[in-house]
Parts: sequence; C-alpha cells; structure tokens
Amino acid sequence: MSRYINIHAHHEFPGDNLTIFCLYDQFERAATGLTCSLGLHPWYLANATADSETIRKYISLPNVLAVGETGLDKLAETDWEWQIKWLIWQIDLANMVDKPLIIHCVKAYEDLLAVFKAHPPKVPVIIHGFNKKRELAQQLVQHGLYLSFGKALFQSHAGPLEALAHIPADRFFLETDDAAMPITDVYAKAAKIRKTGEDEIILQLQKNFQNVFAR
Repeated sequence: MSRYINIHAHHEFPGDNLTIFCLYDQFERAATGLTCSLGLHPWYLANATADSETIRKYISLPNVLAVGETGLDKLAETDWEWQIKWLIWQIDLANMVDKPLIIHCVKAYEDLLAVFKAHPPKVPVIIHGFNKKRELAQQLVQHGLYLSFGKALFQSHAGPLEALAHIPADRFFLETDDAAMPITDVYAKAAKIRKTGEDEIILQLQKNFQNVFAR
C-alpha cells in the first residue's frame, strides 16, 4: 500500500501517495482509471438529474472508491429540500454499491444526523474537512462516523486541533481537499498534534483505510 493516503483531494502531488480525487463534475474521468469518488455536491445540483445518471454509469468501477462528496450546506444558495433529496439519493446509492460515503457538511450537523436516522447509511461515512470543536467530533464518532482533517489544522482556531488530538485512532483520516499543499505536510502536522511519530500515523491510516475501503 502507498505510504501516504489522501482521502479527499482536488489536486495531484507526486510521491508515494494514494489519493482519492473528488469528482463533482466531469464524471467521465472515472473511465480513465483515476482513483476517485463521484458525487453530487450540494453547491452544484443544477443538473443533478442528468448528473445522477452519469454517476450511475461509472459508480461500480473498481477505481471509484466512494460516493461523494455529498451532503448539506446551509450557506449554499441551493434549495434546502433539493439538497436533502439528493443526499438521500446518494445514501441509497452508496448502500446499493456498498461503497463508503464522503460528506460535506456546513452548519447542518443536526440536520445531517436527522437524515441519517431516517435513511440510515449501511456503509462507512466520512465527514471530510472537519473543522469544528472536540465536542462535536465526539458526538459524530459516537454515531459511528469517521472524520477527515486537512487545512483547518494549519489555521488559528484550536477546535479541530483538539478534536484530532482526542479522536480515537481508528476514526480519522487526513486530506488536502483544495489546498495547495502535499499530504506529507498534513501528516507531519497531525503527528505533532497527536504527539506521536509520523510512522505511527502512517500505519494507523493504512489500517483505517483497509477497514473502511476493503471491507
């Protein structure tokens, strides 16, 4: 397995990395063998009906590792009920193809958990780009979710740092998302926050990856 695992990215960096590229459009790129996830992002749902058919076409390819990113965003201009409709559709899709679900959530965690209660995911769920406080992280982990940390670890607020410092080792991933930094920088930062060696982080996330994506 690759040394570094980048669970969610929009940029490619050289090195011994396994990177899951998030595709919210140009879904046909999945046919090239790109390691990726496919999803209807809550910002980009104007063509969701047509895009959903394209996603169905490619979602079962072995190089497509997850459904997403999907989710809920109260700051988006997209109609709220439309967001919920397509989140539910993607929960059902992930359950059908038995692939993990990658979630984008902004100011909507209670709403997200309510949707999950009514439409339970039967697959692992990863909240990507987690940047909130330790207390919310604990609540989400108690609901069986995984959290992925990235650029928020380099910002001034302490919430995500404390969340990463205390999250169980088997419940987190690391990512770059849209940041112009290599995943190695995120691993180095995570090792400092968790007060452990970088090799320990590498081995733990390889194990987490196997548990979530190679069930």
